[in-house]
Amino acid sequence: MTRHLPETERRAQILRAARAIFVERGYLSARVEDVAGRAGLSKGAVYFYFESKREIFDALVEEELAVTRSFLAEAERDERPAAIKLIDLGRKYLDYFAGLKTPPRFFLLMSELAIRDEDVRKQVNAVHEEFVSATEKVIAQGIAEGAFRPYDARAVALFLKAFIDGLAGQSAVGMRPDSERLGTDGLRVLLQGLLNTDPR
Repeated sequence: MTRHLPETERRAQILRAARAIFVERGYLSARVEDVAGRAGLSKGAVYFYFESKREIFDALVEEELAVTRSFLAEAERDERPAAIKLIDLGRKYLDYFAGLKTPPRFFLLMSELAIRDEDVRKQVNAVHEEFVSATEKVIAQGIAEGAFRPYDARAVALFLKAFIDGLAGQSAVGMRPDSERLGTDGLRVLLQGLLNTDPR
């Protein structure tokens, strides 16, 4: 007999099972009954919480993108100098990827589906733009403070997003980032390229 769980816990149980099934079989080959079986539930129980396989997948995409949104929200509230904010944001990502118990292979699946699916592509692109815009503001703040060289703030933000995406891709195939090295010398190299050696 299936143990009664609060709605939020049951949804989380289904999503954990779905994440594993999607990664193992791919989105197109995965079936709702596969998800139900992995979760130890009936197919009807899954449909009670999610109307379709696509709704389950979309919920997982939102989970994946929520990490970036939470980091950006913290940076938005941070009133410290830009250099400190940028280092803190970088370390959050490094610690996140280094601390994952299993490789984030759903990231690759999501990226693959975004190539073919317009709705997923829009979701991914929206968060990409959120990251770039938020980071661009931090870079612009650093330039205004006289701490950063007067580079194109958006170009730097796009470079940083490419770096984060690279970390995600490496982590997805089991290459855990060396957070200690990247969090010290790696970030130092980045900032030495940004820092104004002749501040006002």
